[in-house]
Order: sequence, then C-alpha cells, then structure tokens
Amino acid sequence: MAGCAARVPPGSEARLSLATFLLGASVLALPLLTRAGLQGRTGLALYVAGLNALLLLLYRPPRYQIAIRACFLGFVFGCGVLLSFSQSSWNHFGWSRLVLPPQPV
Repeated sequence: MAGCAARVPPGSEARLSLATFLLGASVLALPLLTRAGLQGRTGLALYVAGLNALLLLLYRPPRYQIAIRACFLGFVFGCGVLLSFSQSSWNHFGWSRLVLPPQPV
C-alpha cells in the first residue's frame, strides 16, 4: 500500500477540530486583556500571532492544516459574538458571522 496516508485513530481529527475551534473562540477573553492595559489592535495581533505559533509548534501537516482552519473558524465565531453584543453599528455584521461561516474564495 505505497502512497497511502498514515492511519489515524477514529475521531482524532474531530477532537482536534473541536479543541482548536474552542481555542480560537477564546478570543472572547480579549476584552479582559484590553482592560488590563493592552490596546485593542495590539492585543488582537498578539493573540493571532500567539495562536498561530502555538499551533505550528504543536502540530505538523496535515494535522496543522486541520487545526489552523478550525482555529480560524472559532476565531471568527468569537469575534462575531463580541461584535453582536457590542454597542456599535457593527452589531448586525456580528450576527451574520455567527450564522454564516466565512466562505472560501
């Protein structure tokens, strides 16, 4: 069976996806960091860079590709929650991010 992919335990990709989705959704804690002194854009940039570095250290392809996609979806979901409950004009955009996932190009 040359050329076959290595066998992975059943359900391990699902557990990986769920764990990294929740890791990405932890962006919900970002307002707590901004109260601690980090500015919004700086905190967000550090958060995204830290997540990417962590996932890159923990996983190798193809598991890294699964992890980064699930983490990005969780990040978008978390940002949608933050926007939908904010007191800004972006409220409706936040709700659309909760309902509709990002579409591939």
